[in-house]
Amino acid sequence: MSRAVRSLGAALLLAALPACVTGSYDRVHLQEPVREADLAGLVPGVAALGDCLQRLGAPWRVLEYDVDQDGNSGAALLWTWRDAAGWGVKAEYGDDTVSGSLSYDAVAAEQPACVLWFDHRLVLQRWRFGTAGDLLPRRQRPAPFADAAEPAR
Repeated sequence: MSRAVRSLGAALLLAALPACVTGSYDRVHLQEPVREADLAGLVPGVAALGDCLQRLGAPWRVLEYDVDQDGNSGAALLWTWRDAAGWGVKAEYGDDTVSGSLSYDAVAAEQPACVLWFDHRLVLQRWRFGTAGDLLPRRQRPAPFADAAEPAR
């Protein structure tokens, strides 16, 4: 069966269901990209946080990183950007007993990013380009809190 026939069949099937299917075309421009040339003068082990911020501007996100036993921690700073356009599809179904929705956004599938890691003295350790999903931790758990009966550390 040809691709056109399968596509037409799927469209007819969706049209027969009591659902709402919408499509959208979106154009997104978010922040300016970080380029390797922007990082050229930032030497790991030498460059301080202030140097990096002056060169790159404010990050999109700041994360605690490399926590020591004494409570000191470094930081991971994320810069992310996007200049993309693409199609999205959303299908919704609902009646008195069952409802649901499904959506796909091609524009948000991959988000380019750059992360800079700093030690507890806020001196640059390293940097890396990639996608935000690859560079950030998969899951973040809240920090533990001190119980009222326990002394704070």
